[in-house]
Amino acid sequence: MTRTSDRRGKRSLRTLTLVSAGFGHPDLPDLRGMQERGEYPRVTLFADALNSTILDDRATRATGSGLVTRLPVPAAQIAMAFQRRGEYDAVVAWAENLGLPLAFLLKLSGSTTPLIGIWSWISRPKKALALRLVQSHVARIVLMSSRQRDFAVEELGIPPHKVPLLRWPVDQQFWKPYDRTTDMICSVGREMRDYATLIAALRELPVPCHIAANTRPGIRDRWLRDVEAASPLPSHITVGKKPYPELRDLYARSRFVIMPLYPTTTDNGTTAILEAMAMGKAVICSRVEGQKDVVLDGVNGLLVPPRDPRALRAAIEHLWSRPELAAAMGAAGRRTVENQHTLDEFVGRVREIVEKAVEESHHSRGRRAPEGTQPIGRSA
Repeated sequence: MTRTSDRRGKRSLRTLTLVSAGFGHPDLPDLRGMQERGEYPRVTLFADALNSTILDDRATRATGSGLVTRLPVPAAQIAMAFQRRGEYDAVVAWAENLGLPLAFLLKLSGSTTPLIGIWSWISRPKKALALRLVQSHVARIVLMSSRQRDFAVEELGIPPHKVPLLRWPVDQQFWKPYDRTTDMICSVGREMRDYATLIAALRELPVPCHIAANTRPGIRDRWLRDVEAASPLPSHITVGKKPYPELRDLYARSRFVIMPLYPTTTDNGTTAILEAMAMGKAVICSRVEGQKDVVLDGVNGLLVPPRDPRALRAAIEHLWSRPELAAAMGAAGRRTVENQHTLDEFVGRVREIVEKAVEESHHSRGRRAPEGTQPIGRSA
């Protein structure tokens, strides 16, 4: 397959990216317009930087044919990626349930297409077992949790150079501070959220709080069961999903943000934590094993024991009664984002990692780059 060269003389990169999303998202032209108007985070930056075809739920259903259309969406994505792998320099999988089965097919077929996983929770027993079996056909495993990377290297024996540790990104241009009266607090997200403890902490504490969480079709999430079990809720606690512009305004109105988590070995909640910090908000977070890389106790937020309503209530009272302290921690959080978590830096690092994996793949196969081109990539 012929590859063109860009103006710098490097071979142009072409990738295929699998993501577990798509339905309900705006069409691409509408999405780009919303991004330009500041109404949506820059979600297309990744695809643009990696010259990537995004194979999400909607694209799978729209472009699939034959037997593939009869498969469940994740299986159809995996099948289509395997069929089309020869059209691309590399395949990127943003979810373990997509990347691990694809790695199995690559191994079974002896394929040399580089697969890069951007994963979050590889220590779960079934995933860990699968990864032991197929790691030879995963060129890189990008992780954002030091706890998960330690597991990959120390428990699974994956060579350290194959497991780059990056930091979760946030679109610092969309999520940014702006003046708003801070008359409430909020909590955001659904995975591993311990809203039962949050509600218990706030029930007799009249601080207005909104829980912005979404439900998945046909699935009763644990957080939803917790909220229903705690009903009726006091009038100062409200629940409901928020589209991006409204969520941004919710962060702006909040004096600080709460991230109540069940004990977990992965970094659940990081997306919302970084959104809050990018907005200049302090974060009160449960002190769990997997969430130890972002919130610095006493610097950009507070850490409290998990499943402890009394400790959480004390932390809320502490920051609510000290708005200057909350603001100072929020400013430190914004600096954390600008220094370590920008979307632009993340996308650039992922491109470097993919380029390096492609270069290694060509070298290991003894393949020469097309005439008139140069090897791509820098060391990852």
